[in-house]
Parts: sequence; structure tokens; C-alpha cells
Amino acid sequence: MRQRLRTARCLCDFDSSVAAVRAVSRFLRGRDFRGLGVGPGSARLADLASHLPSPARRRLFVLAAHLQGAPLPRVRRLSGDDLAAWTTAQYGPGPYPAAFIGAGSGAAVHLAAALRAPVLPQTYLVPVRARLDPDQPRAALKAGQELGRQLVKANPDLALCHMHDPSQDRAMLVRFMYFRFKRLRLGAVLERFLEQRLVPGATIFIVDCTLTWPVSVLGDRHRFQFGALGGMSADEYAGGSERIARHLAEQNAQVRQWDAPPPDEQYPEAEWGYDDNLTPDITALAARCGYQVRRITIGEPEHLSPLVADLYRWWYRRRELPADRLLVETYNQWEPHWALRVGAVPFWLQFTAESSHRLLDEYLRHEEQPYRRIHVNLFSNGLRSVGQVPAGTWSELARRYADAEGGLLGVDDRAYPEDIGSTLRYQPALAALPERHPLPPPLRLEELDEFLGEERHTGVRRLARFDTLGPAEGGPAASGEQTG
Repeated sequence: MRQRLRTARCLCDFDSSVAAVRAVSRFLRGRDFRGLGVGPGSARLADLASHLPSPARRRLFVLAAHLQGAPLPRVRRLSGDDLAAWTTAQYGPGPYPAAFIGAGSGAAVHLAAALRAPVLPQTYLVPVRARLDPDQPRAALKAGQELGRQLVKANPDLALCHMHDPSQDRAMLVRFMYFRFKRLRLGAVLERFLEQRLVPGATIFIVDCTLTWPVSVLGDRHRFQFGALGGMSADEYAGGSERIARHLAEQNAQVRQWDAPPPDEQYPEAEWGYDDNLTPDITALAARCGYQVRRITIGEPEHLSPLVADLYRWWYRRRELPADRLLVETYNQWEPHWALRVGAVPFWLQFTAESSHRLLDEYLRHEEQPYRRIHVNLFSNGLRSVGQVPAGTWSELARRYADAEGGLLGVDDRAYPEDIGSTLRYQPALAALPERHPLPPPLRLEELDEFLGEERHTGVRRLARFDTLGPAEGGPAASGEQTG
């Protein structure tokens, strides 16, 4: 127990992987996901925080970053086994019909919840406490290089990507470095979990996000990534642009373009990409235990969302529920428990950027039966980052496509994107919706296959592919089923 607490203090409560494990594990215990699983769900506290003057809200974001950052002595003692043990300790004894391993995706969170399956992320963020200038990426690389080298040497089953994004993560970078670890081997802890807590003949889903990003190689299994998936491309981060210059001027920065270390190679994106070196361990364990392995291939984490939304709508109609309420979630603010309780179809977006807005627009434009109600929840990152879509634009999109009611849910549009209370507000806002349905029995794997076989997906629904893997290889089998 003491070791798990020490590990938890090295993790970041805002990390998408931590949020996925907490959300799914709490759901499997019949609990909701208020306050990211660690705080209260309180609209009153949220409003008190979000109604503070803008400078005070920014100081609160910085304070949150300081509290999330782990001190160096604690990080130095952290191991890959510690991360695996913390993960498995969040779940009960099972037995579970399936498990999800690999890249992060809020859509995968909802698919796992429907199947009553645990999520075991490949990647975790360890926030290393430091005082940094977000606009000096070369200095950030140097500040973390020796610690990173030591951690990689001590953990041969892990790869480390030190990620530095001065646009989206600016509010946090002033207080900690983003060390993202990817697991390259299952290791004894995860192997034991999969052997002991899955039913005979269970299915392991590999969530394979093929997104890559240019990185600077610092050593064996050690890399530095400048920029990240979100509001702009890797080329714009590296080469600069007029909107970057405007953004830096708004932030009173000393520069108008970033000077980042030159990249050496492409590597799976630090937060979202899947490193396929893990796959042989998964297929070998599955062959030994008699499990099936299925790969879900997506180009970006939100590309699974149209298919999962269609699945939930299909599932609701099969249970003779209305299936006419859409819940749009962003980043780590997902809520599988209340989505099912209010009969909402979940549609998850990785960020509040222009590309995510386009994906939702295209999905709704091609939906044959419009939704009566569309609710949009927005994650606030503490500042107007490059490529971020204003709250009013999201609200207008929801109103345009909803037959009866469309708009924001759990968002203070006056405070956004400095809506520091959003993590406390979104769960009670969703729980306050009037409809109530009992939690359904788990979606059976046979039902998932039936849905995949029936659906004829087009457009954004063809962004995800399901394949069955052979017993001893990492690529898709020749005759795996495919969808959307």
C-alpha cells in the first residue's frame, strides 16, 4: 500500500492515462468519475474558482502544476514495475471478458466500460518538478537529460520521451517537465494480471494509434519531443508562423518563434502513439493462455469516436432506449457511468482544437437521424493556445445540428479556457440531466461482432479498423474483420 501511494504521487492526476484507469476502474466498481476521480464534483466550488479574476485563475493553474510535480528524489526511485502495480491495483479480481492495452483514447474508455473490461495504458506521464521557461526548449532538454538517462538505464522495459509543448501545456511547463514513459515489455506484474483476471478465451484489444512525431534522440530508448498533437502540426511548431508570433506576443514572451533541437527520427507521439515493440509480448501471452488478440488501428486517438458513438446508438436502440442525446467530451473529462445512466451517446474529442471541431462537424453532418439534444463539454488548459476553438463556436455547432437542444454542458463560457472549475463541474452537470436508466448488463463480445458485421461505415466512420492477430506475430492476420 505504501509503495502504491508513493507511485501515485509520481503520477499526474490530469494525465489522460491516469484518468482512463481511474474512470474505468471506478465504473467497474459502480462509481462515477467526479473530479477526475480524486476531487469532489461540485458546481458551487467550480463557479467560485472560475469567477476569480483572470490573473488569479492563472496563478491557480500554476499552483496546480506545482502540486502535481513530483520531486526528483521520488522520481529517481520510480520503476516500471511500480507503474504496472499501481495500474493493476485499481481493478478488482474480475474475471474480465476482455482487456484494453496500448494507446490512450476516450472512445476506448467508453468501449471498455460497455464491455466491462479494464484499460491498461502503455504510456504514463511523470511530472518532474522544475522551474522552466516554456519558450526555451533547448534549456528544457538539457535540464531533464541526465535524470532521463538514469531512469532509462534503470528501467530496460521502458522508453522515455521528454515532451515539451509551449502552446497547449504552457500553464504547466513553468513548474514541471513532461516525462512520458512507454512500456516496451509487459513485465511480470501485467502478465500476472492478464493470466489471473481474464476469463478463459478472453480477448485482448490492442489500441494501436499510429500517430508519430519528430523527435530528437538522446540515447537508447530516450527521446525529446518538441510540440504535441493538438492545435498545429510539427512543422509549424518547428518553423514558426504568424499565429505563433501572435500567441507569443499575447503571452508577453521574449521570443516570437521557438528554437527547438533538430529532430532525428519519427517516433510514436509521446502521449498518444503506440510503440509496437509491446505487441509480441501480448501475442505470446495470449497464445499461452488461449486468449484472442484484436488490434484496433487508428491514425489519431479521436478517430475511434465515430464508431463507438454508432455502437452506443445501436446498443441503446436494441435496448429500446431513445438514443437521441449526444454527449461530446474532450481530453480527460469523460464519464462512462453517467453517460449510460442518462442514455447519452458518447463522442470523445482529444482536444478543443480545429481538427476536433471538424471531426465532430463531419460526423453530425452525415448522421442519417439527427440528435435531439447535443451537449458539449470542454476541457480548459489555462490559456488560449494556438488552434483552439472558442467556446461560442462549439455552442453554435451543437445548436446547428440538434433538433431540440444544443449547447455547452458544465462549461463557464466566460472563463473558458481559464475555466479552472471545469473538472469539478462536468460530472454534476451531466448527472443533473433529467433522464435516468439503470446500468445495462455488459455488452457482449458477440454483440460487438454483430455490430461490426452489420454496419456499413462511410466518411469519418471509416477511421478505425479492427483486425484479429495471429498467435505469434505483431501484424494483422490476413482475414481479420474490419470496420469503419
